[in-house]
Amino acid sequence: MTTETIELEKQTILIVDDETTNIKILHEILQNDYNVIFSTQGDRAIELAASKKPDLILLDIIMPGMDGYAVCKEIKKNPDTQDIPIIFITIKDQSDSETKGFELGAVDYIAKPVVPSVVKARVRTHLALMQARRDLEIKNKELLDMASLREDIEAISRHDLKTPLNGIINLPQLIMEDGPLKEIQLEYLKIIEHSAYQMLNIINMSLNLCKLEQGNYHLTPKNINLIDIIKKIQSELWDIIDVKQLSIEVYIENRKLYSFERFIVYGEEFLLYSMMANLIKNATEASPENQSIDIYLDHKQMDEIRVKNNGTVPEDIRDDFFEKYSSYGKTTGMGLGTYSARMIAQIHKGAIRLETNETDTSIIVALPKKEINAPLGRPIRVLIVEDSATESILLENILNQDPWIEVAGKASSGQKALQMFTKLSPDLITMDITLPDMDGTIVTEKIMKIKPVPIIFVSAFADEKSTRMAFEAMTYGCLDVIAKPSRSVDWSTGTWGNDLLTRIKCLAQIKS
Repeated sequence: MTTETIELEKQTILIVDDETTNIKILHEILQNDYNVIFSTQGDRAIELAASKKPDLILLDIIMPGMDGYAVCKEIKKNPDTQDIPIIFITIKDQSDSETKGFELGAVDYIAKPVVPSVVKARVRTHLALMQARRDLEIKNKELLDMASLREDIEAISRHDLKTPLNGIINLPQLIMEDGPLKEIQLEYLKIIEHSAYQMLNIINMSLNLCKLEQGNYHLTPKNINLIDIIKKIQSELWDIIDVKQLSIEVYIENRKLYSFERFIVYGEEFLLYSMMANLIKNATEASPENQSIDIYLDHKQMDEIRVKNNGTVPEDIRDDFFEKYSSYGKTTGMGLGTYSARMIAQIHKGAIRLETNETDTSIIVALPKKEINAPLGRPIRVLIVEDSATESILLENILNQDPWIEVAGKASSGQKALQMFTKLSPDLITMDITLPDMDGTIVTEKIMKIKPVPIIFVSAFADEKSTRMAFEAMTYGCLDVIAKPSRSVDWSTGTWGNDLLTRIKCLAQIKS
């Protein structure tokens, strides 16, 4: 190995001092162990730092023109040189100078006149620290690359698992349709199908969680009835609910939910299902036996969901409750439930928090509404009165297109409409003219005697009688009449649906 090669392998020290005597002294101390370069001018030192990339700089403070502070500032501004450690050379007892130097990014000071052993020790120490830092950065990059590779492999594995899972999901249904089976065989097939769906949900949520963490998840929100999600989760948790003799009670605006009610939120269905499933499952597992899991739903400035159970969260995990792998007293699970719930709330631009005391625990989720003007400052709650199940569904689909309109309930008869109106106090009613037990005009008259409310008559105007009744309904308190489209028109598209939504918003202003 040649002398030139050995010198190239040495670490490089840049000495910056306007006094050549000081440079000679430092050069003499360091030349045997390091490759030494120097400059007597600040601007030239900056150029050398950028071109030679020294491993360390010894920098005098007091120099004509550009002083050491200015040189240090410029070096630290450049991304290519900002990590080079700088040791200031200064006169003894200049504590103010030292403070300023540290603020600018210097790592150490050597006082004049320099002591060779001190210079060597300080230089050796900071070069070792710098090398350790570089080694750590390389290791970190290797770990990040390995983690990225592992995540890619896991993502591919999750994706590939879906193919055989399709067979597990679909075949039980084909077997059940193929021929007569014993009750126990049917029960086994249903268990297989249910387990497969659970596995599919876990795979999907795992894939989505990776996207959420990486910040590249594309949210596709729409109007979602949260009550349907809660009922589905309740049926899936029947085993733990049954074993612990628990009950799940749902409240809307602090009163018990009616079986026909809805609670519309704006979000992505699968993510909201996953979030609610984690929160309700955690509540059932943490709750003592023979207790109630209470879910409170409120349309406030944001849509608020509160899941409450008896029992308390230990004080030592409260601060980390929503962190990854946070868990307490559970023999199963990885502690990802509350973590994923927080991620889902955040991707919806919402928030989640924990409230706990000596007797009970609540998880509160706040989800923002879609940004759109609304007459009441909250969703308009509409009661649909329609005896045709098909047309009732079509009306419901139209109303669900608007995030500020919520179907509070559906009644198929006049008597049912009166009962639901009393219980629900809707903001507006869409009323069919012909009902099985009484005309819509009579129902309207009875409702107006209980409490005035905007009503839109929805009629096909198929004959003279219906036409006359529809327009005479104004006498009974109906505020608008809209003709149903023909059977060939899709209710959910076109001007008819838009016209209905517009009229509902206009009439809701009467209530406000």
